[in-house]
Amino acid sequence: MKCGGQVISTASGSDPVVACQMPKRVVIIGGGFAGLAAAVELSERGADVLLLERRRHLGGRAYSFTDTVTGDVVDNGQHLFMGCYANTIRFLEKIGRLDGLRFQSSPRVEFLDRENGFTAFDCPPLPAPLHALVGLFRMRGLTPRDKLRTLNVARALRASTNGKPGPTVSKWLDGLRQSERIKKRFWYPMAIATLNEDPEIASSKMLRKVLEVAFDGSRKDASIGIARVGLSDLYTTGACSFVESRGGTIRTGAEVRSLTVQQGRAVACELAGNERVEADWFISAVPPSAFLKMLPREMQGAEFASLGSLNSSPIVSVNLWFDRPVTDREFVGLLGTNIQWLFNKDVIVSPGTASNHLALVISAARGFVGMTKSALTEMALAELRELLPAARAANLVHSRVVKEPDATLSHTVESDSIRPGPRTSIHNLLLAGDWTDTGLPATIESAVLSGNIASSLCLEGSERIHSRRGNKPESRERGPV
Repeated sequence: MKCGGQVISTASGSDPVVACQMPKRVVIIGGGFAGLAAAVELSERGADVLLLERRRHLGGRAYSFTDTVTGDVVDNGQHLFMGCYANTIRFLEKIGRLDGLRFQSSPRVEFLDRENGFTAFDCPPLPAPLHALVGLFRMRGLTPRDKLRTLNVARALRASTNGKPGPTVSKWLDGLRQSERIKKRFWYPMAIATLNEDPEIASSKMLRKVLEVAFDGSRKDASIGIARVGLSDLYTTGACSFVESRGGTIRTGAEVRSLTVQQGRAVACELAGNERVEADWFISAVPPSAFLKMLPREMQGAEFASLGSLNSSPIVSVNLWFDRPVTDREFVGLLGTNIQWLFNKDVIVSPGTASNHLALVISAARGFVGMTKSALTEMALAELRELLPAARAANLVHSRVVKEPDATLSHTVESDSIRPGPRTSIHNLLLAGDWTDTGLPATIESAVLSGNIASSLCLEGSERIHSRRGNKPESRERGPV
């Protein structure tokens, strides 16, 4: 016989003598940041990893593709990173792709509107929270009273919430006496960008997490990082090579239709085409709606019923190519317009080139995801020409609209108490994904962290089971890992 590639000797008239521990097989469903992070961690520890991705490409809701007209790389939505993304940075470093990410030396975000032109939230080299407060105080377009009342927010961040759910972002800021002006010019753009949700329904608990970094973290923690390559190039290729070089397998075009659960354990998953894949452990790293569909019908209620109440929020990206440069800024927040952010891809991805490619982003885009691509392009072009004089003389050469209807979890007050942890009552089934309860908003960092947590629980649970049972057949006991 063989065990993990090693021969097991046998004694005459006796059962085989186990010479090594059988490597556990882990099936990971979903090939985004969460699934790939889990695959990297598990394969590094010697697990037999099989990752199954429904689509023909990896990347989940963070991927890139090549525009067939221009040949330029287009992200399905512009993603920003932060210096506090410790798990993401470690993941990229491990797979040898950290060089594809570049961080600011200190936090700086420029804003542009019709009335004030360009202004910046620019944090000086001071201890927290002074660096963020001074950065706010330097911004134009805010009154002295607006700026002084930001101290209310700083004090609130230091006060304990006792674990209680907070109000919406809008109500929380109103309670801290923030004016409509500073809400619209600073707090709301930050909330929409980080939570991808309307401040009228978004969770203040999650915004607090973001602001704790800006006000109480170091300057490095709050610094923004941008991928200098397409999102897929940033992590999918490196993660795939890492896993496969350690004996793991990654399959795309492999749609998991259902999970087979027996006596409190997942024993197999059924793929399209009636293929059956068995494993010792399963990690679901897909969105909640996709996870629910895989469960046996009788299990979709009870423990998992609340997952049906987790909704998503869309993002729309409008990519425009001009016949000449229209701005030399790297990225800019736009105020008073439907388009919220401008990213100069010539500066970000292809310095020195002249494709004149801008990516314009609308987060929390429920009112826009149903618009036609031509209408979105016309709207974005009109708003850009209103704000940037150079755009008025430029001719539009090409456009590409990307809609992500289910871009992120909808961070409502209700979702704070619904997001599940990694463990389930199915003994060997774990959950991962930015939407799970990592204590963070549904960001790339949350996704990577969830994958790391799930992989750790899988390894720890397997070790406990192995040490508990010795060489006996695996127990069928119920309960969490």
